This record gives sequence, structure tokens and C-alpha cells, in this order.
Amino acid sequence: MPRALKIRRLLPWAAGLLLAAVVVLLFFRLTMAGLMVNLLLKSSGASQVNFNVVRASPWQVVVDDLSFSVRTQAFAAKRVTVDRRSWWMPSLGAVRVEQASVPLTIDGSDTNPWSWASYQNGGAVQPWQAPLDELSVDGQLVVKAAALPDQVLEVKFAARQSAQKTWEGIVRADGPGLSLRGEGSYDPGRDDLAFKVPAAELDLKVWQDFVRRLVLLPGGAWELEGRFTGQAEGRLAGKKLTTTGSVRLRDGRAKNAALAVTAEGIEAGLEFTDLAGLVSQPGAVRVRELRAGQLALREVDAGLALGGPDKITVQRASFQTLGGAVAVEPFNYFPSQREAELVVLVDGIDIAAVLALTQDLPARATGRVNGRFPLRIDAGGLRLGTGWLQLKPGVYAEMQFDATGLLTRGASASSPGYAVLKKVESGLLKLKITEMRLDIRPPNAPPGRSATLHIAGEPVDPDVKAPVVLDLNVNGPLEKLLNLGLDSRVSFGSKP
Repeated sequence: MPRALKIRRLLPWAAGLLLAAVVVLLFFRLTMAGLMVNLLLKSSGASQVNFNVVRASPWQVVVDDLSFSVRTQAFAAKRVTVDRRSWWMPSLGAVRVEQASVPLTIDGSDTNPWSWASYQNGGAVQPWQAPLDELSVDGQLVVKAAALPDQVLEVKFAARQSAQKTWEGIVRADGPGLSLRGEGSYDPGRDDLAFKVPAAELDLKVWQDFVRRLVLLPGGAWELEGRFTGQAEGRLAGKKLTTTGSVRLRDGRAKNAALAVTAEGIEAGLEFTDLAGLVSQPGAVRVRELRAGQLALREVDAGLALGGPDKITVQRASFQTLGGAVAVEPFNYFPSQREAELVVLVDGIDIAAVLALTQDLPARATGRVNGRFPLRIDAGGLRLGTGWLQLKPGVYAEMQFDATGLLTRGASASSPGYAVLKKVESGLLKLKITEMRLDIRPPNAPPGRSATLHIAGEPVDPDVKAPVVLDLNVNGPLEKLLNLGLDSRVSFGSKP
């Protein structure tokens, strides 16, 4: 049979086989694409994979309703589109993810998927290196914590591989009370990631419940307000991370009803030399008013630096209170120890304002004092160290007692000056004070003695010519006298 005739007879069969192959390919292309997607996801450690392939060709694959988990972290997307412009190249080309949804639990109330040492039969899962040219994601990050309403952030991410095989990307996140912009570059060959966050904002009132879950604040629940702004940049080369940045707080407010503490008008700024390690340069913190119980501190101005997560170095601190000025010498505070030791310097404190904080004190006074004393604050409360307060030079002062027997106890009624002391202690005579000094926990004092008070003066009444010199002892906790007024453990008595 001639060769040409054989070819003509085989052509219908060849055409039929080709048509059948095309039909089979078209019929099974979605199935084959689904198998490839499933294989790629599972090879990267994904489980519970579900999706629906709606379009498949050498140039494009479209997947709807994708969901899977990596360890316990869930991922989902309404649509994923893979565009392969050069379908003959070993690359997925451009991948576009639409309406993604990723839940993020920040308080560890679920099993933390990022802290596992191993997975699947005890073997570590290596991250899958996807052969992509471009990646874009448009979706939501759902921030979660136990017993709190979810906070939803709209997230947009785009990354592209350059001709030098490095990745350049940008990210944007927006939600109630939060805004963030970021950019970065990654060199896979050197395992070098450089990133920058040029702008970030956080409304503390909106996110205060989540902040309380992440940061254990002393004293229980605090009401927090204010707006944080900041920026950061850094580099992760291999396992070495370096970060810098700055943080600002404006219009801050903090309140703890249980402790009766309120801070208004908080302004702060810190420049971090190691943001990840919480190491900063000296920065400023200002508070318009800090109120603790009846005591109000105004115009608080402090300079401090962070030396890590458990060290705060206070280089200076000052405020206005009780009609005068108070400064604090430099000190270190360690939050984990929940205690502080500092030295307080006072200038021009109003005696009447101090006495107004006490209860049932058998004396009234006017005038202003200076002083210096150590102060310790810990779980047991406040304790004064060895120090002093004395009348400010050149300032007029008066004192009036209301405690019968305070000055004449044990004295003879016939002794000189008895009558004047009797009038002074009963409040009939005011004293014009020329000397007054309170020594707090003086050295070599007998056990139980917390302070000694020296007063020198004369009656305000010009018709009474009798200089008065008093040396009084305070026995019992002086802190109780200042905070709660006199009780059974505090007494006044003449110096023996």
C-alpha cells in the first residue's frame, strides 16, 4: 500500500486520539491542579486543607474558599489567583490572595503555634521556599484574646522579587484605634532581612483590654487612655537581630479605682537603641497631675532610661505638691522586685497642707519647711528612712496645740512657765515659731521612737513674755501618723 495512502488512513485515527487527549486534559485539568495545590500546601506543613479549584490552565489557576492550618494557626482566603505569564518556567509567577482571614490569639489562650519546638512525629517542619515572583495579600487579621471581643485589622501586603533575587515588600494595617505602615527587603541567599516601620499609631483606650493581657500592671485593673505613635527599623541577619526606634505617648491617662490613684495629662517620649531588648536613651515623662488618695502631685517631670525589661533608671524627678517643690535623687527601679528606694528633697512644703492629710492630730501649724529623707516603697507600703524636715529660713510660722497634758504631763504646777505651757497645750495661746526641726528616725534613738520634734518660739500674744522650747518624741510608726492619723500605737510625750 502506498505510503501516502497509509498516512491518509491514519489521519482520522490520529485526529481522534488528539481530540480525546484534549478532552481528557480539559476534563481532568481541575483535578490535576487541585492535586498540585494540595501537594504544595502539605509539603509546607499545612493540614486540614480545603479549597475549590474554579479555573486551571498553564497560565492561570484560581482557587476559591481556601482554608488550612499550620500547626494550630489557621489561614483562610476567599480567592487565590496564580498567574504564570511564563508558564514554561519553574515558578508560580504572581500569586494574589483576596479576602484573606488570619486569626491571631495574643494572650496564649490557645496553643501557641509559633513556640513549638517540633511538629509531626517529633520532626521539625522546615519553612517551604515558594518559587514566586510576586505575592499580594488583601484581607483581615483577627486579633483575639480569651473573653474579649475580636479586633479586626484590614491588612494589605505586596512583595516582588527583583532581578537580583531579593524580595522587596510593603505592608499596611488599619483598624479601630490602630494604624501601621511597614516596608522591608529580604535576601534569601544571605538570609538577611531589613525592615522599617516609618509610622505606627495606637489608641490605648481602644486596645487597653489587650494591653492588660500582655502586660501585668501592678495593682490590678487600670483604665488606660492615650495615643501612642512611633517608628522602628532593624535587621535580622541569620539569628542576630538589631532594632532601633522611638515611641511617643500623648494625652495619656491612667486610673486605678482600687488604689485610688489617677494620673492625668501623661506625655512621654523614648528613643530606643535596642527596641527588642527594651534599652533606651534617657527620655522624658511628664504628668500634669498624679493623685493618690488625698495627695495630689502636679507638674511631674522625670527623666528616665530603660536598661532592659526589668530595669528603669530614673535620672531625675520633680513635682509640685503641698504648696512646695519636691525632687528625687537618681535611683534604679526593678519592676520584678516591686520595690523602690529613693531619697526625697523637699523645698517650701506648706505645714498646714501636710497636717491636713492627717487625722485627729492635736496640733495646727502654718509655715513652710525644707528637708531630706530616704523613702522605701514595697509590698508592705511606705517607710521613711533617717532624714529631717526643718523650718524654711526667713518664713513666718505659727503653731497651736489642742492636747491637754501634752506639755505639762509630769511637770510641777509650781514650776516656772507651767501656766504658759498649760495655755499653749490647751490651745489658748498660739506660738510664733523661730525654730522647728523634725528628725525622722534619728540615729541612736531608743526602740519604738520614729521621730523627735524640736520647737522654739514665743507666744503670739505680745502681752505674754515667755520663751517656749519644746522637745517632743513621736513613738510608733510615723507613716501611720501621716497616712491614717493618730492611733493607739502613736503617742506624743515630753522628752525625758
